[in-house]
Amino acid sequence: MSVYPGFGGKSFIPSTLDRLRKVKAKAVSKGLDINIEVDGGITADNLTEVLDAGANVIVSGSAIFAGDIEKNVKDFLGKM
Repeated sequence: MSVYPGFGGKSFIPSTLDRLRKVKAKAVSKGLDINIEVDGGITADNLTEVLDAGANVIVSGSAIFAGDIEKNVKDFLGKM
């Protein structure tokens, strides 16, 4: 989780990026090819940072389904 649990739409906790980097580095050092999933606070604005930190599976609810879904999906895909 990259937010404090509760309800949808919470803000991403920036320190999650450091944890992601550590998990990714540990997996690489052990020769593991694993999926690293992040759930919570993922938006088009922080997606690139989260992917660069090592995540490769993204869960996003409010940032996709609130407002114009088609535009939100295009914004996400444009960042990948």
